[in-house]
Amino acid sequence: MRIALAILNYALIFYCVYFLGKKWHAASSKLFWAAFLVRLVAGISLGLIYTYYYSAGDTWSFFEDAKIFSALARHDFVSYLNSLSDFSENQVIQSQLVNQEGRSIFFIKIISVFCLLGRDNYWICAAYLSLLCFICAWMLHRQVTTIFSEATKASALAFLFLPSMVFWSSGLEKESIALCGIYFLTTVFLKVMSSAKPDKLFWLLVIPFGYVIWGLKYYWAIIFFDSILSALIIKFLAPRVSVVKKYLIVFWASSFFVIGVLLSFLHPNFFLDQFLEVIITNYNDFAELSDPENLIHYYQLEGTLVSLLINSPWALLSGLFRPVIGEGHGLLGLAASLENLFLLILSITTLINVKKILTSSHKIILWAAISYCVVLCVFLALSTPNFGTLSRYRVGFLPFFVFLITYHNPLIDWIAKKISKA
Repeated sequence: MRIALAILNYALIFYCVYFLGKKWHAASSKLFWAAFLVRLVAGISLGLIYTYYYSAGDTWSFFEDAKIFSALARHDFVSYLNSLSDFSENQVIQSQLVNQEGRSIFFIKIISVFCLLGRDNYWICAAYLSLLCFICAWMLHRQVTTIFSEATKASALAFLFLPSMVFWSSGLEKESIALCGIYFLTTVFLKVMSSAKPDKLFWLLVIPFGYVIWGLKYYWAIIFFDSILSALIIKFLAPRVSVVKKYLIVFWASSFFVIGVLLSFLHPNFFLDQFLEVIITNYNDFAELSDPENLIHYYQLEGTLVSLLINSPWALLSGLFRPVIGEGHGLLGLAASLENLFLLILSITTLINVKKILTSSHKIILWAAISYCVVLCVFLALSTPNFGTLSRYRVGFLPFFVFLITYHNPLIDWIAKKISKA
């Protein structure tokens, strides 16, 4: 019975992919199917690695907690529906959970829906999450290649095939659903920036996806919304106010700062009087639990603005390119260090065309991507200095960074020509 149910669910997943492929005129595309299969395998691989290679992992604890909710649904569906919308701390069912943190419980409730579909089968749940991630990634890829000429290779690598991003956003992890939200809202943002009209369905899904990002990764959300809102304001003002068009970068930077301050009031951890303390507290917590060799060390890091500014450049470099070869521990650490070496090489080679990128006709979009990557990277590297945890958390910005360093990159073009001739 369980095997038959698994076959039925996987058949449904493949049918969904085929149906969407026909809708997007990509059903015969090798790139389309390869991107989906890579996602599917990555979601299953994450579960296997945390089953047979690592002794601990929250992916399985999330799943076990989700099964408690799905069991409630089969026993009393009305109570289950009520529990999905109840986020108070006095729920009876919450006392049975391993994960007690609010954002984790929010994610567990989402997984419980797939537990119902798959009859509490981890691998079916992982496959459904892989499907959702693939759909959002492919939508973004289509939109990016519509706006940016000659960006197919850069977009495919960044949003479809980047190893660490695919691995950490295809299984039962919070990053999977959160990155779906980031990808979907970026697609809508790009449509608006290119003066296209998003479908009504897109507008209807903006609020739910925004809520999901906020519920799972509020710090991604604040920086992301700051970046896109600043770009949208400049897009609206530049054609209408000549002084804005003349001093575009000044007004964009001012908008980013003002909107960032306003958005900081949406969460206590971003209140200006607590923000610095939160970063230092998080850093110290990770420092106590981490191997010193698996940690980013800073120069006299303190809860002052001056100290954070002094250490921000090192945080940026570490967040983008570390662990380096020799720093990564274990199988995932080695894979991360090899990928970071590749990213460093791409970053150096893309400097040849940096002027072309920054003066692009779509420079406001690129500025938004740069600001999102830089600010989120610095924040994560300062507050999450453990290399292993940082490698997972940074998938929120890493695909956009990779697109920036591969778009018009001569090394990528050279590699593509070599592969096509082989």
